[in-house]
Amino acid sequence: MESKTIITPGRTVTESEIVEFAGLSGDYHPAHTNELYAARKSISGRRVAHGLLILSISEGLFFRTNYFDWENVPLMTLGFEDVRFPNPTYIGDTIHSELTLESERESKTHRGMKIMVFNVKVLKQDGTIVCQYNHPIIARL
Repeated sequence: MESKTIITPGRTVTESEIVEFAGLSGDYHPAHTNELYAARKSISGRRVAHGLLILSISEGLFFRTNYFDWENVPLMTLGFEDVRFPNPTYIGDTIHSELTLESERESKTHRGMKIMVFNVKVLKQDGTIVCQYNHPIIARL
C-alpha cells in the first residue's frame, strides 16, 4: 500500500460559526462566546473555536476532496480515535486538513468492504497543528 497524503482546500473559521456551534452543541463556555471573559480569564487570552467544531469542519473538508465518489460508494465512519487539539483555532484562522492513509485491510465481518484508517492533521495558515486524529472508515470499493 502506497501512503498518499490528501490535502484539502482551506476555509476560514468565522465568529458566526462559533456562535452557531455553541447554539447547536449547547457549549456556551465563555472561552468561546464571551470576549471579555476570554481576554481576562481564558488560557489563550482571546476567544477560541470549539475543538469539536474544528473536527467537524475537517470532516467537511475531506468530503470536498471527493476522495471517494461520495454519492456512489457505500461507506461509513467508524469513529475518531486519539483526537488531540494541541493548539487553539481563533476567529479568522484559515484551516485545511492533511489526510494520510495509514492502513487498509479487508473487513472480517463485512464481505467486500475495506477498513481504511486515515491519520488526519488540521493545520492553520502558519502551519500550526490545531487538531490531529485517526479516522477509520469502512467502504465498499
